[in-house]
Amino acid sequence: MDQGTNQKEQKQGISKYTYLMLLGHATTDIAQGSLPAILAFLIDAHGYTLASAAGFVFAGNLISAITQPIFGHLGDKVSRPWFMIAGILMAAAGISLIGFLDSYVMTCVCAIIVGIGVSLFHPEGSKLANIAAGERKGVGMSVFSVGGNIGFTGGPLIATAAILIFGLKGTAIFMIPAIVTSLLLLPRLKEFKRLGEDFKASLKEETPERKAVAEDNVKGFTMVAIVTFFRATCASCLNIFIPLFFIRVFMTSVAAGNINLSIYAAAGIVATLAGGRIADRFGYRPLYRVCCAVVPPLLFFFAFNREPIFATIAIIFISIFISASHSALMVTGQGFLPTRIGMASGILFGLTISMGGIVAPFIGKIGDNFGLVPAMIVIACISVGGLVTVFFIPKHKDVGRRSFATGDQTNGK
Repeated sequence: MDQGTNQKEQKQGISKYTYLMLLGHATTDIAQGSLPAILAFLIDAHGYTLASAAGFVFAGNLISAITQPIFGHLGDKVSRPWFMIAGILMAAAGISLIGFLDSYVMTCVCAIIVGIGVSLFHPEGSKLANIAAGERKGVGMSVFSVGGNIGFTGGPLIATAAILIFGLKGTAIFMIPAIVTSLLLLPRLKEFKRLGEDFKASLKEETPERKAVAEDNVKGFTMVAIVTFFRATCASCLNIFIPLFFIRVFMTSVAAGNINLSIYAAAGIVATLAGGRIADRFGYRPLYRVCCAVVPPLLFFFAFNREPIFATIAIIFISIFISASHSALMVTGQGFLPTRIGMASGILFGLTISMGGIVAPFIGKIGDNFGLVPAMIVIACISVGGLVTVFFIPKHKDVGRRSFATGDQTNGK
């Protein structure tokens, strides 16, 4: 690709690198996203409680929360695109082995391996997606984020089909997409490394425009991280408890519960893509404020509703408003730390998104002791925290208005 073509693609937010990051993200999160669907089968096969089953998610997300900022920091110092391939293979290996194990401890170890794989991929992948997007970072980050939605949509479907056909050992199927994607990314490692190094070098240019976009705002980033934590906690818990809620409250089959989880994830794909375009056109702050305001009443409705069809409709809209704000929050957070995008990505994916999974066992304990309806009410109350704190995110003159890589004007606000 010549320089002119590269600049044109960056302005449009459709760089080939963006789509490669989407592919890697999807493959990684297919492994991660399948775990909630596998939990229902593990509970039936081994008699685990809700809290103990959610402990697998806790184990993976705890190690991910610790390691993602570290891997992000290492990637900021020296571009390490090989982290992505290592992460894809580790995540797939961990989820594949779960179906072969009877030991609770060893299953936790596999969940930790999945968590490390996720930690390796997300900071580097998100950083490269941000850089490759050029001016239209909302669109670029939404395309990257759709990879996660695809993973969480396809993961439960693949897991359910494979286990129903082959038994629990059918989890081995997740190694196939991981190997294929790794082989596709491997020849591009030098290009990825050059992209990261060129961006790092551009930040050192002593131009007025560069100085304006190269200043870190730790306070602003912290507020974004707190809001993302509340949002991610709700999203993580819903990924775990939606199938169980349908199975136990509405008395559906395991397959029907997992189908509803996939419906929830599929709605997120459309919302994530639309959210990026809306953010670039109308501004990031209005988008994530509206989304944070709408989610709590929808969650309370879902908790108290007793009609399965209305529950399915509710989770579609919940997914839309949770997912639409994702790319706007991610780009805003990265914009507050422009010289440390890898670390910013690691923190947002690790100490916020992964921390959401760490809360899951406590919600599971509530479900064990008091039922899934009270557990869902607690999730709804958590979403109120996001509504309160979202209005404390300060304005950033460059977020949604300039490209952090070029300083060029865009149509965002």
